[in-house]
Amino acid sequence: MELKEIFSPGGLIDNQLKKYEFRIQQLEMATAVSEAFRDSTHLIVEAGTGVGKSFAYLIPAIDFAISKSERVVVSTNTISLQEQLINKDIPFLQKILPYDFKAVLVKGRSNYLCERRLENLITYERELFESKDEVDDLTRIHQWSAETEDGSLSDLNPQPKMSVWNRVCSERDTCLGPAICPHAKKCFYQKARNKIFNAHVLIVNHHLLFSDLSLRKNAPGFSVLPGYKYLVIDEAHNIENVATEHIGISLSKFSVRYLLDSICNRDKKGGLLVRLGEISSLEYVDKARKEIDTFFDNVQKWAEDEQSGTKRIREPNFVENTLDLPLKELESLLKGLIPSAKNDEEEKEITAYAERCQKTREELNIILSKSIDDSVYWVEVSRDRFVNITLNNAPINVASELRPNLFDAMTSVIMTGATLSTNQNFDYFKKRLGINTCREIILGSPFDYSKQVKIYIPKNMPDPQNNGAFVSAVIEKSKYFIKLTEGKAFLLFTSYKMMDEVYKALKSWLDEQGINSFVQGEGLSRHIMLEKFRDDVNSVLFGTSSFWEGVDVQGEALSNVIVVKLPFSVPTHPVVEARIEDIQNRGGNPFMEYNLPEAIIKLKQGFGRLIRTKNDSGIVVILDPRVKTKFYGKSFINSLPKCEIINQ
Repeated sequence: MELKEIFSPGGLIDNQLKKYEFRIQQLEMATAVSEAFRDSTHLIVEAGTGVGKSFAYLIPAIDFAISKSERVVVSTNTISLQEQLINKDIPFLQKILPYDFKAVLVKGRSNYLCERRLENLITYERELFESKDEVDDLTRIHQWSAETEDGSLSDLNPQPKMSVWNRVCSERDTCLGPAICPHAKKCFYQKARNKIFNAHVLIVNHHLLFSDLSLRKNAPGFSVLPGYKYLVIDEAHNIENVATEHIGISLSKFSVRYLLDSICNRDKKGGLLVRLGEISSLEYVDKARKEIDTFFDNVQKWAEDEQSGTKRIREPNFVENTLDLPLKELESLLKGLIPSAKNDEEEKEITAYAERCQKTREELNIILSKSIDDSVYWVEVSRDRFVNITLNNAPINVASELRPNLFDAMTSVIMTGATLSTNQNFDYFKKRLGINTCREIILGSPFDYSKQVKIYIPKNMPDPQNNGAFVSAVIEKSKYFIKLTEGKAFLLFTSYKMMDEVYKALKSWLDEQGINSFVQGEGLSRHIMLEKFRDDVNSVLFGTSSFWEGVDVQGEALSNVIVVKLPFSVPTHPVVEARIEDIQNRGGNPFMEYNLPEAIIKLKQGFGRLIRTKNDSGIVVILDPRVKTKFYGKSFINSLPKCEIINQ
């Protein structure tokens, strides 16, 4: 069936979907995706808000999967887009398209309950839990296990504590497999796997996608997803950050403690060694546990002169590795127990924990010796209810990893999003990801921004470097523009500190105006805060990084987006700092090659919060004078849709 027959006025979609409007950009994108699949090539397509990207890639993907008997994977960054695809878009397409197809939402293994682990925990190891809440959660999971159809965490409400779920979820290294496991017939994970193998289209998130790529690289023969050669990546501007996270190492005090507690908990009433009756071996765990505290205390002391919570590791062996020996002894002890295992289950579990000790040692040695070149190493100290210390390693550039493991390994990768280009080209995007050759297309939005949006750039704003004067001016200008739209505003910040300062200064004034306000970080989840903001049409929301993207507030409730500062990356974060140093070492210009393109993409995302439908209208206010006073200011303006600009 021709794409025109599906998308055009009077076509399949138009006949079934109320309020459907034909958009030439949507048909152009669908055609480009179809041709890229057909010609076995990669494609980058930037499509503005309102194009209808999901139909534009789903329909050609489904058609290709069926006609060529291929599997297509679709990856998104946000849960909200995943839910839209699987609960709304795909059921609609299953109803209207002239062929049957199967699409499955793929969840990571740890999202599924393992009946065997649950049974073992209830039978032998209830004592692992110290609080009544944890015991209650375990009881509730046990009751739910008899009722649930799919056994996935999202089916269990309210959600249990992760300290409980982590002890009953499915794990790759302790799984006995369908041939041996006594619970194989009911295995929730295997049921889900069977559906995956029979599907034409798999919906995943970026984290699962890169977990799969990482597993294929590091453990040949293993994978999260079945084989595939065709991939669609929506919300593709997030790829570099997600890949950086997955290719790197993160080893925390909590994670090492959790490993030891699983082998034997603190009061010696639960854990693998207790279950095996190896009471005489518990001293090895005690020794390792003492060294965990000593080692991470030393790391914390080394890092505590930093106020930011992170400290770059620039020299190897910055603390003594006192953890290696006790972990090695524990690993040897466990390996020595394997020959005397009573059954396959015991052997599998002992082996898994021995390998986890080995992997922990390897990761610790990599970070302390700084043995991986072209990487950045740092310590992170987080202070919530408890202090947690994390050792981190990440590649400075992911291009060298993505080129062979993603782009060379796939026949066709489609990358799409609303904010992939800078200065009307994809040079920056391609360079960061290691893309050599691909097709490129920039599609505008069907919205008439020249009529729907006005951009205000106030005159005489102080330079942000003069922090006191700038914040005072931000407070006064915010009052003016909030009054202009009678609330209905997002104020987008680049730091919590400035957000809190401005919010405290405006709170009583907003109350006097009868305008309710919401501020990120004051107890409400992002989702709940957005719901309240939508419902209270005249309210104002103060947000930082996570509110610049992935937020969809349609209609009058959001009529004003105030961008307080141009969103340049904080240069103190170790990964950003290392990328800047890398460009400098190559004789490049970090500002032009990295800081500026990143900030342009972020501004485009913030701008995109305002207009979500053809009926929306409003203003975008840029309070940062650098957009006018600096040579690079035009690059920001040129990357936004053409709008009326008012300087006042």
